[in-house]
Amino acid sequence: MSDFLVLAKKEIMNLMRDKKLLFGLIIVPLIIYPALGKMMQFGLESATKETHVAIVNFDEGKYGELLIKALNTSPNVSVTVISAPSVGEALSNALQKGQNVVVVIPQNFSESIESDRIATVEVYGVFKGLSSGMKESVSEGRINAIISVLSEEIARLKVNKLGASNPEAVLHPIRAESKSYFMGRIVDVSPTVVSQVLSSQSLSLPLIVFLMVTITAQMSAGAVAAEKENKTLETLLTLPVKRTTIVASKISGTAVMGLVAALAYMIGLRSYLGTFQTDTGISLEDLGLGITPVGMLLFALIVFLTIIFALSLAMLLAVYAEDVQSANTVVSSVILPLAFPAFLLMFIDLTQLPPVARYILLAIPFTHPIVGYRYAVTGEYSPMLFSIAYLGAIALVTLYLTARIFSSEKVLTAKISWGKRKH
Repeated sequence: MSDFLVLAKKEIMNLMRDKKLLFGLIIVPLIIYPALGKMMQFGLESATKETHVAIVNFDEGKYGELLIKALNTSPNVSVTVISAPSVGEALSNALQKGQNVVVVIPQNFSESIESDRIATVEVYGVFKGLSSGMKESVSEGRINAIISVLSEEIARLKVNKLGASNPEAVLHPIRAESKSYFMGRIVDVSPTVVSQVLSSQSLSLPLIVFLMVTITAQMSAGAVAAEKENKTLETLLTLPVKRTTIVASKISGTAVMGLVAALAYMIGLRSYLGTFQTDTGISLEDLGLGITPVGMLLFALIVFLTIIFALSLAMLLAVYAEDVQSANTVVSSVILPLAFPAFLLMFIDLTQLPPVARYILLAIPFTHPIVGYRYAVTGEYSPMLFSIAYLGAIALVTLYLTARIFSSEKVLTAKISWGKRKH
């Protein structure tokens, strides 16, 4: 077995011995995030269960009974008609009996409709404590939707009674038909639905890239700083092994763990964020999008080069740290400002930015996985090849500088004073 493989295996085994690190890499993304998603899903399902409505009818006309009948025949709505001398007492009774909503039909409800005045129905959401109010909000929306349908039906009957041949044209003289012009072709889908499909694809990726970069960088820096702190780096450097091999083995070992972390976070976050995404019935293929094997290969190469750059930069920075804690501080102060701008691409397209802002973002290596994924989806491979060339060049430069530092005695003596005075 070569020196490189022996050292790389040693690096992986050292990282795997750290139980706290394994917990952060695997347990958190694969168990905690899906568990949070299931909890959110349970909350949403609880909120959208059957709405229990208490109705107080002070009206003596036919339209009050018509509203009760409409609510009774609606799905996911359970109606209880109660008698109460006042609204306050009706609300107290509803709270005791576990109703979500109280609908109060006023005394002049039918009279107002028959005399062509606007009739008002009071809808009360009944809160049982300091919860999120999601269930009450859903219940209110259901009742308002039923009232809206009934209101429109009554209006249609009135317009028809007045002699209009087409009541629908009187009630809705203008209708909007939404379509989208996407990737050079007309799609018979509203912009809202297209936006939901695209946002579901672009929301999680910046988070995954950010977590992947910060975790792998801190792993790499911690590995070097731990060697310095435990005084084992001197022993390692005295071995009859090229220092470039030592650097390559450390980066390779950490890269393996970094890829495991990236995969774990991708699975966990997609499961968590999927809780908030509604089923639009439209896929990327329906919009003329999709990732081919070539696109996936190019994207994987972009992600790999980004990890290599982050690891080599972290190792270079960790040389100037005295212990693991200071290494994490140094890496965070450099890596985090570089990774944060990638979050801009959650909300905007790179082509919408002014040229100067576009070039600044492209100069940051951590934006290329996000941009590269979008190009992979649209089948534009030329910009992806540019990203690969750029990331390859900057990763090689960073690796060269790291190897130079490790080949000198600065790897043992370099440090940052953090403002401490030298005596």
